[in-house]
Amino acid sequence: MRFPHLLSASLLLMALSACSSTNRLLKARPVGLSPFFEQPWLAQDAREQLGFQKVWTTPDRQVLVAGGAKRKLYIAPVTLAYLRPVNRALAHQEIVHGGVQRQEQAVAQRLREEFIAAFRRSPGPLYRIVERPGKDTLTLQMALIELNPTSPKGNAVMTILKLAVTPVAALAGWFTKGNMAIEGKMVDSQSHRTFFQFADNESDKLTFISMRDYQPYGHAVNTMRDWAVHFEEMTRSPRGWKVRDASSITLRPN
Repeated sequence: MRFPHLLSASLLLMALSACSSTNRLLKARPVGLSPFFEQPWLAQDAREQLGFQKVWTTPDRQVLVAGGAKRKLYIAPVTLAYLRPVNRALAHQEIVHGGVQRQEQAVAQRLREEFIAAFRRSPGPLYRIVERPGKDTLTLQMALIELNPTSPKGNAVMTILKLAVTPVAALAGWFTKGNMAIEGKMVDSQSHRTFFQFADNESDKLTFISMRDYQPYGHAVNTMRDWAVHFEEMTRSPRGWKVRDASSITLRPN
């Protein structure tokens, strides 16, 4: 017989995941744009249309036309030059005491690999991935802006509360969550002019019990994969087409 709290919490998460307004409420809030993002005052909110919190398109039609004509894409190594310090209290303490290791370099490399893989797996990609930039290519540059790991110890405590106290405790793990924020720009590899930019911040998905809750960067892996898939889909979608954002709730255990 299933633990009654486990059953009721699973039903609660199913109900929440079906509610779009709840999903919007649980989504991570945008973080401040970094100096990597050009002309931040012109950034527009795109959450309802493209799945990214902020986007920017050049007003220079000549740059836009030149960039839009190219069909080869080089994805550059992700820069850590704009990465902010860890700002979640539990995550910071676990790093200080050695319970969690910082893995910015590995995460940056994985982010690049996920974007490359998304284009190579796509059934009809707009761009062909190339190994180096050239005059007939575009370059996707990305910056990792924030990376707060999930708190494994905090989530271990939360799991006990979920099982032994009440299913509502499944919604109370805000202080154990990690988050990851990135910015990206599409640049003409020949002129080095930017014609499109995006920025997004995602926190750990709401779960009842998930192995990712005990892996400092487990949720970040899924976030990177979602970003890559959404970006690739966005590049080949007709103008005005809505690209669905990832849900902030998941029932997947891993």
